[in-house]
Amino acid sequence: MSFELPEVRNPGLMPFRFRLLPGGRAVVVTDLAGRFAILSREEFGDFVAGTLPDDHPAAARVRNAGLVRSAEGETDTVAALRRRSEHLMRGPGLHILILTLRCNQACVYCHASRKGEGAEGVDMSQQTAARVLDVVFASPSPDLTLEFQGGEPTLNFEVLRFVVEEASRRASASGKRVFFSLVSNLSPLDQEKIDFLVDHGVMVCSSIDGPAALHDRNRRWSSRSAHQATLARIEEFRRAYAKRGLDPELAFVNLLATVSRASLAQPEALVDEYVRLGSKVVHLRSLNPFGMGKKIWAKEGYTAEEYLAFYRRAFDHIVKLNRAGVEIMEKIAALALTRILTDDDPNYMDLRSPCGAGIGQLAYGYDGKVYTCDEGRMVAAMGDPMFCIGDVQAGGYADIIRHPGVRSLCVASCLECLPGCSDCAYAPYCGVCPVYNYVQEGDLVARWPQNDRCRIQMGIADLLFERLQEPGLEPLLRRWTINRDRSSVYRRMMPLTTPVTCP
Repeated sequence: MSFELPEVRNPGLMPFRFRLLPGGRAVVVTDLAGRFAILSREEFGDFVAGTLPDDHPAAARVRNAGLVRSAEGETDTVAALRRRSEHLMRGPGLHILILTLRCNQACVYCHASRKGEGAEGVDMSQQTAARVLDVVFASPSPDLTLEFQGGEPTLNFEVLRFVVEEASRRASASGKRVFFSLVSNLSPLDQEKIDFLVDHGVMVCSSIDGPAALHDRNRRWSSRSAHQATLARIEEFRRAYAKRGLDPELAFVNLLATVSRASLAQPEALVDEYVRLGSKVVHLRSLNPFGMGKKIWAKEGYTAEEYLAFYRRAFDHIVKLNRAGVEIMEKIAALALTRILTDDDPNYMDLRSPCGAGIGQLAYGYDGKVYTCDEGRMVAAMGDPMFCIGDVQAGGYADIIRHPGVRSLCVASCLECLPGCSDCAYAPYCGVCPVYNYVQEGDLVARWPQNDRCRIQMGIADLLFERLQEPGLEPLLRRWTINRDRSSVYRRMMPLTTPVTCP
């Protein structure tokens, strides 16, 4: 919908961005740090013209949002910007280790370039893992999260065990805090391995794509029902946590849902499955075109508009459940609301400017090659090493972090410098992915910022600001921004200063 800025005649304005919400009746106005006011079109016109009466309710909203110049307001803006940018001074804190490309399941949307369970030569060796840890512990970040991915990472459990034990030893010697995260379908785990993960504070993240029929359609396993196997392992984790006296509100397997084409017609059923399982969080992750995913996009993919229609139905169903007393939230919304309603960093690499590639995270292939991010590794699996920035066998942390690719992605993901992003009202809450732009458009910088990834993020932000105007709904949504300290689960002997999030 076309909407031009009225003539600005108010000399007391702070820098701001604005967006007309769908429906054409309300305008979101944001300052540089993401504080905001929602105004009617008439109020917005008076605001920029300098004719908004001081005693008007909207005048208080724009003052509270730091949109009117004052010494106190400018100080608050600087402080908020500093807090939102603290991650730029830490160095890479998230380190993704691809322990193997082997997997025992065959997801219809797999983008991890998986190999069969019996494949050879695609496991990370203990020697390579030790070199990876040399790089990890050279990062200046005081908080290090080691995330195990694959393939199915538990098929190389001995190296996982080595990394956990060796990283814990190095953390004690260096004074750094180390946390562990495992992304797994859980099926290869037995009780001994589950006990090891629980006793060493490894956060576990798995997938439930919805009811059994939908999950098993998406995540195929020749042995038995993948849905049944995952639920059985989740129950074993629950018993292991309970045996150790851990709080079930903090100690649990994190779950996410990958939205396939078959998911689009049943958002309510997908959410209801999470409620049935007792989960208080559902993460509705959209498909991306990386790795093998691009080859099957014609069959499993969808447009941004189709995903947003699904997401709106799911979101409204979740709100309805909450109003009926059922506690559950949607993870993407929670992350965005944390950026919108607070100055806190939700520790999510995709919602940063510049993005986390290279400066916030590094990904390590099974062979020791280092990438700016896991998405960059997937591009390499497609035959393009564009985002490979080193090799742990041939160089150290300094060589990797000084690679020109790291600088290129920083420049390409600074929203303040990008056409279509620099003047977007949602820039303080958003982030771009240069790897996505490269795959879709052949350029690190999107030629047209309104690509599907942008449309999805903008559509979700529109939805949230629409709902924030509804009477009585903001307190509910604000509860989703509360980050509960789960350090007793991750590393019980260490305070958790940086939240660790399941991807």
